[in-house]
Amino acid sequence: MLNPIDGFSYLAKMQIGLRGEWLFHLPYTSQEGAGAFLFLFYIFLGHIARIFSLQPTLVFHLARIAAGFFLCFGIEMFLRTIQVRWLQSVFSYLLFVILFGSGFGWLAGPLGVFTMDFWVAEAYPFLSMIANPHFPFGVGLLLMFFSGIQENRSVKWFDPFLGVILAIVLPFGVVVGSAVIVVYNFFRWFQSEKIQWKLPLFYLLPAGIVLVYQYFAILSDPLLRDWNAQNQTPTPSLWVLLLSFAPLLLLALIGIGLWVVQDRDKNLNLVAAWLISGVGLAYFPFALQRRFLLGWFIPVGIFALIGLGRITKNRISRFRKWFWLILPLSLLTNLFLLFGALQAYTQHRSPLYLSRDEFAVLEWMNREVCPRKAVILTPADLGLLVPAYTNCRVVYGHPFETVYANMTQDWLEQFYDGEISQGEFSHFVESYQIEYLVWPRGNLSKFSKWMEKLPVVYQNDRFIILETRQGS
Repeated sequence: MLNPIDGFSYLAKMQIGLRGEWLFHLPYTSQEGAGAFLFLFYIFLGHIARIFSLQPTLVFHLARIAAGFFLCFGIEMFLRTIQVRWLQSVFSYLLFVILFGSGFGWLAGPLGVFTMDFWVAEAYPFLSMIANPHFPFGVGLLLMFFSGIQENRSVKWFDPFLGVILAIVLPFGVVVGSAVIVVYNFFRWFQSEKIQWKLPLFYLLPAGIVLVYQYFAILSDPLLRDWNAQNQTPTPSLWVLLLSFAPLLLLALIGIGLWVVQDRDKNLNLVAAWLISGVGLAYFPFALQRRFLLGWFIPVGIFALIGLGRITKNRISRFRKWFWLILPLSLLTNLFLLFGALQAYTQHRSPLYLSRDEFAVLEWMNREVCPRKAVILTPADLGLLVPAYTNCRVVYGHPFETVYANMTQDWLEQFYDGEISQGEFSHFVESYQIEYLVWPRGNLSKFSKWMEKLPVVYQNDRFIILETRQGS
């Protein structure tokens, strides 16, 4: 997994489907709450794992691979709808750079700047495909919609269903699609063209209804409301954005600049709308603004090759020389990512790999206490794993999906440092309905004397599990 912290949260959502349920409850919070129909894509994958008796991790990666192929299909289909002669003449170059290109993160990293091409997976096709299934699947659905707009096709019976699926899989895709269509139709109006409204209406209106439900479902549940309030994903500065999409963004600025002042080719209206609305949404004052860079590398890549074509005066021989000079600069970040992943794989790094003791303690939990969804107090690293592999709930395990994460993490650190009194612990246990406590053997020096009275129910070479509420 590119991002294990988020990756394990996806597996935790799949556990909901694995036990035959559909309502989402925060798995990294001790309180269960009323629940809502959210994250249905991963819950559905959990049902697939249950029906076919497959491991959730296997289903996750099979879905990721299938979604990756779907994204490749969507990108090729969308690019073929752009009736620009120059782009068609360099189609293979365009497809390659969009699928595998990245930014200048490899250059900025040694300078202490952590750019988005290392971690904002939704913005880059290659990064999306190695991160999770829902990013490539959602972007693929968005590209199918954009392809229909480009072709000015009539409404099909399946369009409302595709819109609903997009809203379920990737809600931000609906917002991005709506913003692009607004800017796109503004360009058409400015060019005295007929406004396209039928396909957007039938695709985006049902999707919007799903978004309205999701919004009010979150606001009506106190736990989900507090979880949503701490879920902040701001966009980095414009300087970091430039580095994250350079060198292609520099060429794209040339391409769109010349498009604005010279030809304003109508076939590029939608791509220009995506490029402009993407950066506009990314800096709109909204807590989750970074999510709106969804698929943004695609219009950047298209206008980059238009810009490079203008620089080389659309001469293929000159274009090829410049292309093969610039392309390696755009590939290096992804090569570094793959090299890092290979190192993690060969060195069996945690948390990508479970140790024998971690596996054993999770197996015991699954067998003895998790069928009743017991609440367990664990160190943060184990707390990340427990909901991903069991039905148990944890007090803390995720920086975004644990409600009041910062406060809870601070308490957890004090507790495992031996700084919490017996009275404070008892109050915490009652407040959070904690049934079991996991203590790492490597931290026995901080084990408080009063905890010796708690009965030991399981132990191995690395962990000791104690019962905190006898008779539970």
